[in-house]
Amino acid sequence: MRVPQDKLFVLGDNRDNSRDSRFFGFVARADVMGEATSTFVSADPDRWLAPRFRRFGKGIE
Repeated sequence: MRVPQDKLFVLGDNRDNSRDSRFFGFVARADVMGEATSTFVSADPDRWLAPRFRRFGKGIE
């Protein structure tokens, strides 16, 4: 799959506005209002989604 020019591919969990929290697809770059700067919560898929506390609140490089 190719992402169209000036679009972003997103996997969403905006509970109030994401088609039942399972929406994914393309969003126009112009519609993005911010930038991710840190990790809020992190789960380890190799350990039954156990929390990875060391990553909570850390900046994104």
